[in-house]
Amino acid sequence: MCNIDVLLKEGTDFIGIISSYHGEDEFRLINKSLKDLLDSGGGIVYICSKPIEVGCINNLKGEWGKDSEYILNSDRLVFICRDYYLNENGVDIDGFLKTIKKGISRLNRMESNTSIVFMTFDSLWSPVVKEDLKLIHEAFKDLSKSYGTKFLIRYFIDKFKNEYMDSLLKYYDFILVDGIDSFQVYTPEDLIHDAFRHLSEDKAMEHMAREEIIRTEYLRNLGELLEGTLHDINNLLVSIIGYAQLSQNQDDLEEIKEYLEIIAKVALDGEKITNRIKEKIKGNYESLKEVYYFNYIINNCVEMVKHKFKIPGMDIVVDLNTDSYIYCNEYDIRHSIVNIMLNGVDAMEGLGTLTIRSYEKEDHIVLEISDTGKGMDQSTMDRIFEPYFTTKGSKGTGLGLSLAKRIFNMHNGEIQVESQLGKGTKFTILLPIYKYEDKVAEAHGDNYKVNKNKIL
Repeated sequence: MCNIDVLLKEGTDFIGIISSYHGEDEFRLINKSLKDLLDSGGGIVYICSKPIEVGCINNLKGEWGKDSEYILNSDRLVFICRDYYLNENGVDIDGFLKTIKKGISRLNRMESNTSIVFMTFDSLWSPVVKEDLKLIHEAFKDLSKSYGTKFLIRYFIDKFKNEYMDSLLKYYDFILVDGIDSFQVYTPEDLIHDAFRHLSEDKAMEHMAREEIIRTEYLRNLGELLEGTLHDINNLLVSIIGYAQLSQNQDDLEEIKEYLEIIAKVALDGEKITNRIKEKIKGNYESLKEVYYFNYIINNCVEMVKHKFKIPGMDIVVDLNTDSYIYCNEYDIRHSIVNIMLNGVDAMEGLGTLTIRSYEKEDHIVLEISDTGKGMDQSTMDRIFEPYFTTKGSKGTGLGLSLAKRIFNMHNGEIQVESQLGKGTKFTILLPIYKYEDKVAEAHGDNYKVNKNKIL
């Protein structure tokens, strides 16, 4: 770390300053160095625009205090208005350089022991082309050799042009990067080396950040998959335990046999859970899809929850008015629908009617699941599809509906909800109809599968 006045005392001729901002702290460092130069008998040619000159003078007054009037009125501080030479069409190089030369000559007549030219390349220099910048810097070099003048030139990084970099690397002895208490000093060679080093480090950090994002996303997806799997296993156990309890209280062997068949089928879903985990980890979700008769899925859903309606006061009504097929992961769709049915059962608290109704609307199957439970207010409806939001307290995970919504979305479907406190809730699910008359091979290739099962 180093200050400007130190470099000036070491005989440096060209110093460039790269400013990342128009901050007072950074400008204070420059002003202090300029004042130190004047205090030691030096002189300054200060180049700025007319509007900026007033601000510069006020800034210098604030920094230099009681000495400011004396310094500003002395012959060792020469202001040059660049507006006479610089406009939107370019720069009057000859006139500009002649005026600078006059300013330097004036300082020399005052026997200034050191003279510097201070100027800033800002947005007003944008029209100046590369060739003119080269001519200006070559002329500055000549002035430095002829008069021993030093040049302190400032650049704003947000207005920095590629042409400026050529000049910085070719003509400058040192390049300063702004700071709060001092400047970071580079030679042109050091600046290039440091830039490449930072670029390499940034790329390495960027790669590490990407890897961490991928890892975090993988763990998040894995966590959601495991939580969803546990939720599904819990639903399976609810059905298995429910039918097992019914079997224990049943004397009719045919009825017991029917319950055991349902238990066996539900238990086989465990294999589907395993397959789903494997395929999702592989990123191969589509391989789990087949064409299914929609009523087959709904009837299986009803079988999985029917044991909940064996108690007095609980009724289920099934009204299916579709004869179409859907292309889906049957396990995911079935368990999403079962979860909504079980939520309805919980909401009715042992007394009410669950109505399952389907029909077709344009190119979609519409499934309505209605309960006569306690209902929800608007604030609850606004949040029910959020992960981990639950109205069941410690008894709920808050995952069922969020997973269901995601699964319906993955099947190009959607889910809607309507509810009134004290009257009940209705979920409406829309899923696209698979046009069974389409040529299967054309649509999905040789691996496309059709399942024509209708009911258990």
